[in-house]
Amino acid sequence: MEKFLSAFKTSGITENFMVNGDGVVLAHPNSNIVLSGTNLSNSPIVKAMLKSTVDNGLTRYENEESKKFYMGSYKKIGFAGIGVISTVLEEKAFEQVYNIQRRNLLIMAITLCTAILVVFVYANTLTNPILNLVEATKKIEEGQFRVDIKPVARDEVGLLTNSFVKMGKGLEEREKVKSMLGSMIDPVVNKEVAEMVLNGELKLGGEKKNCAIFFSDIRSFTAISEKLDPQEVVEFLNAYMTEMVRCVNETHGTVDKFIGDAVMATWGAAFSRGNDAENAVNGALMMRKALLKFNEGRGGDKKPIIKIGCGLNYGPVVAGQIGSSDKMEYTVIGDAVNLASRVETLNKPFGTDILISEDLYNIVKDIFKVEKMKAIKVKTEPMMTK
Repeated sequence: MEKFLSAFKTSGITENFMVNGDGVVLAHPNSNIVLSGTNLSNSPIVKAMLKSTVDNGLTRYENEESKKFYMGSYKKIGFAGIGVISTVLEEKAFEQVYNIQRRNLLIMAITLCTAILVVFVYANTLTNPILNLVEATKKIEEGQFRVDIKPVARDEVGLLTNSFVKMGKGLEEREKVKSMLGSMIDPVVNKEVAEMVLNGELKLGGEKKNCAIFFSDIRSFTAISEKLDPQEVVEFLNAYMTEMVRCVNETHGTVDKFIGDAVMATWGAAFSRGNDAENAVNGALMMRKALLKFNEGRGGDKKPIIKIGCGLNYGPVVAGQIGSSDKMEYTVIGDAVNLASRVETLNKPFGTDILISEDLYNIVKDIFKVEKMKAIKVKTEPMMTK
């Protein structure tokens, strides 16, 4: 009997025992249970075996006393309803599985954290240069073309950064060129025209347009310049021209050129505002006021009082870049230009400072008060504004 019972001794985590068809324990690791004739017919695993129509099975059940789950299997011997049952506590059976799960979860968490860290570092290498480019873009929008950013890598973002810096330098150079064009006497002096040149909006050939043409001249300039040193002449002309150019620009005109002490300007040649004749007269009237202010405090040989004559005409001209292959300038030519120059020269015999032609008068007669002058042998009858 002892040899028989030794086969049912517990080994590892399982418990093996034998019951008969009534559920009475015939063999058990605990001999006291066998000797006492313990009946386990109420045990879920024993019930399952006794009710089963097959000779073997596997089930999961809950122990009513301990409230723990067990895994149980049985095998019927084939006579007298005797069967061998083997049970194991579920948490013991799956202990290694749970350990593997916990270990896998820990490994997954470590891997995930590492991946997030790597992605974060890599993302910073992408986002930081891009954010720097965004800030640089804002600076360029504000007119700060020299951006101080350096590529942190030799990838596509690094190439983009280098290209962006070069673009900023190019825009800075372009702005310098535009500024230089805007302040040069030749070929253009108006910044808006300089912008049109840079943008390729001015046609290479000539265009026939209607525009207002203006000429002005300083009275007795030769006599004035003879009393001044060359440096004083240049300083005086620069101060005078600055005020005159400002008047032209503020009335949307374009200074065409300086001819010694004379100023030639146009309204509507490069671009038209729709009221070019009115703007031209306003520019001349603004020059009259600017000259009065310019003459304040002047008098004597070194600072003579300046008087000018202004002539204006409106008519068809040919506008375009005229010159040689080495040097070209944007200007206007035609009879309307010649007439404007002739009208300017009439200021001296008439004793006026602003004369306009009849063609221009017909456009602005409802805007400005003018005084008709006597007839002369020119193509049109000049008028003088008051």
